[in-house]
Amino acid sequence: MNRLWIEDSSRDRAEWKGLVEREGIRVENNIDAAYGIYEDGVLIATGSLFHNVLKCVAVDSSRRGGNVFSQLVSELMAEVFHRGYQSVCVYTKHEAVPSFEHLGFRLIEHVDDRLYFMEKAVSGFQGFIARLAKEKKEGGKVAAIVMNANPFTKGHQYLVRHASEENDVLHVFVLSEEMSVFSAADRLTLVKAGTAHLPNVHVHGTGSYMVSSSTFPSYFLKEDDDVTEIQARLDARLFKWHIAPALGIGVRYVGDEPYSRATNIYNHEMEKEFAGMPRLVVLERIAASGDIISATKVRRMLKDGEMDAVRAYVPETTYAFFLTDAGQKTIEKLRQQA
Repeated sequence: MNRLWIEDSSRDRAEWKGLVEREGIRVENNIDAAYGIYEDGVLIATGSLFHNVLKCVAVDSSRRGGNVFSQLVSELMAEVFHRGYQSVCVYTKHEAVPSFEHLGFRLIEHVDDRLYFMEKAVSGFQGFIARLAKEKKEGGKVAAIVMNANPFTKGHQYLVRHASEENDVLHVFVLSEEMSVFSAADRLTLVKAGTAHLPNVHVHGTGSYMVSSSTFPSYFLKEDDDVTEIQARLDARLFKWHIAPALGIGVRYVGDEPYSRATNIYNHEMEKEFAGMPRLVVLERIAASGDIISATKVRRMLKDGEMDAVRAYVPETTYAFFLTDAGQKTIEKLRQQA
């Protein structure tokens, strides 16, 4: 298996794109590395990686039925495990499902016949759901919020407080993905600190199956709208059919999204997929001095050194973190960004 330099070599990209499209697979932008198998100088199979996700896996139709597919996928899996991941996921199409099942993958969820999400792991998704079920709390009305909190603002706090007042139990999930300026550990700490006064709120990390690089990479990295839409539907279906039942969740809260196109698409697709179960509640964002509060705005203010002004946008617990050594390091990292 050879590395394909699709970002640097026009020839590699043309061969890769041609094979992928001939086999009816959508070309995606968010890829760490692409690989291929050649026969007599002709690219006959290709697969790409994004973190632990296999993407754009294609074998020339004239080479199907042999061991080319198994060789390709086995070598891609070896690369994923070499990177330190404990599981391998794949986006594929309906007709390829049996081939992946033959190699030990299990189907987790699918979106119509457009996308099938499979995984190979020791415990994986089933283990994740089993661990979640142990966190189930007794209560008449159970709700959930999923947030990045990069960092935790007064807007996030308002959303949590509002949902906690309307429900007996509120599960707040903080994204575990390390693709934000503030680390996953710091974001989790900020949310716990900013909601500690609300006794019915339970804060968790999302793991790899809620708005993650596995289920919804378009949340973090720009992608075409049709790709973002189908990934959003996948993530919503995982929540509706697996995560919500494990915890007895009947309602999910989100803030309206005037700034992020990906999040706006996500909210829209979530509403369609949920179809009232669980119920989706969209709350308007709150403002500070007539200015809508957002984490994006807070990061910009931190980058520009507006420490006094930022205090109106974040809880005191978050502001106190900014003054710590860890907080100052994160702010310095922000300032060094282009």
